[in-house]
Amino acid sequence: MFARVAIYEVPGHRAADAVDGFREAIEQIEEMEGLREAYMLISPESGRALTMTIWGSRDAMERSRVRASRLRSEAAKSVEGGVFSVEEYQIAVHETVDGTTQ
Repeated sequence: MFARVAIYEVPGHRAADAVDGFREAIEQIEEMEGLREAYMLISPESGRALTMTIWGSRDAMERSRVRASRLRSEAAKSVEGGVFSVEEYQIAVHETVDGTTQ
């Protein structure tokens, strides 16, 4: 599995709007083949947000790059924020709470 992690600058007073924007973006990319999971973490105090999407294969993640980039930029701009960084990773370890290792 593979992950794309993006970090955003988000004004604290726009945190709820940023969450709504992320949900809208996920609705647009969830139809793409290979998306397995999506997460958003937000810290209104620091003005930062982090999104992570999990993909079943590197090819699926690569195919989503252009569309995901556009959606990230649009979502950040809509809340007067910006994209701080984007990185892609291979998932080396994935464990669930019940102890299952994948």
